[in-house]
Amino acid sequence: MSSDDKNILDRRAFLAKISAGIAIAGVGLSAIPFIRAMSPTRDILASGRTEFDISDLKTGQIKTVIWRKQPVFILRRTSQMIKETERMDQSALSDPAPTEERAPRPDIFVALGICTHLGCVPKFMGKIPETDISGFYCPCHGGKYDSIGRRLAGPPPENLHLVPYTVESDSRITVGTETFAGYGENIRLMSRLPKA
Repeated sequence: MSSDDKNILDRRAFLAKISAGIAIAGVGLSAIPFIRAMSPTRDILASGRTEFDISDLKTGQIKTVIWRKQPVFILRRTSQMIKETERMDQSALSDPAPTEERAPRPDIFVALGICTHLGCVPKFMGKIPETDISGFYCPCHGGKYDSIGRRLAGPPPENLHLVPYTVESDSRITVGTETFAGYGENIRLMSRLPKA
């Protein structure tokens, strides 16, 4: 093989590699609009943050709102409820969590209104059956939670799940973030939630 033939083969191999590289780059660039079309739009992301009016929520009352098609409890706790949870021995709880991790502002508690056993909606009661404290009771299977959603008894395996929220004022609260869907790991402690 002459040196001219070898140069032609080297040029052909070089041109083939360049052509393949350009084709791969073209396919990659043409995929960008498709990838962007599959990503959620800004208005969808913004819907993850919802503001609720709590001006009519009196001390000791609970309000259930719908956020991302899920019930969310907003409870304005009384001083008695706060004292009950502070007196409780955390080591006796099956899913221990300090009060400040469940309700950073002691008078307001916010959580998904879904029992962690089978997904029923618990009721808030002034006195949970067979106890002398306020909290959430799931009559379907007997799940019991205190007023900051810590599991006390019954079949639920863990505490009520939390959602990120910000108390804007005594009359407004914002629930959610642009990225938090409401399910997943580490949703039982405020410090592990994304910031609202």
